[in-house]
Amino acid sequence: MQQDRLAELVEDPALHRRLLGEYEGSYALGVTLNPENRSEPVLRLRIEGDDPSAIPREVELDGERVPVLVQTGFRPPVPAFR
Repeated sequence: MQQDRLAELVEDPALHRRLLGEYEGSYALGVTLNPENRSEPVLRLRIEGDDPSAIPREVELDGERVPVLVQTGFRPPVPAFR
């Protein structure tokens, strides 16, 4: 899938729900290049929790299977001013 199209799909709340399921912590979802194949765009999901087992490692979008890289240990940004 083209990186531009994948970036558009990341904005869809339905995709977030499909990936996160019952997960309720902080997260960040974006697009990056696959570290194993630098020409392939993939979804990058960073989660606050330590157990990524419920997150799918790939998702079908527009008829194509797109890998999902899941990383734990995400910390949400802290506002500079309160």
